[in-house]
Amino acid sequence: MNVLRTLRKLVLGETWILPLGVLSVLLAGALLREAVPGVWDAIGPVLLPLGAIAFLGLGVHRSLPRRRP
Repeated sequence: MNVLRTLRKLVLGETWILPLGVLSVLLAGALLREAVPGVWDAIGPVLLPLGAIAFLGLGVHRSLPRRRP
């Protein structure tokens, strides 16, 4: 249940990890587009959702309570 609660907080904007992660992926894409023309058109549609999913996973992982042994 904690994962769903954390996911809801991430989606509804109660954290900055996901928006900053998407922004960083977009900036990296813009830099890649300028450095190597045509690459963003080929891998951009895959890179953007994968980056968002990666930062969403990072946000969920960081927000979960730590387990003590």
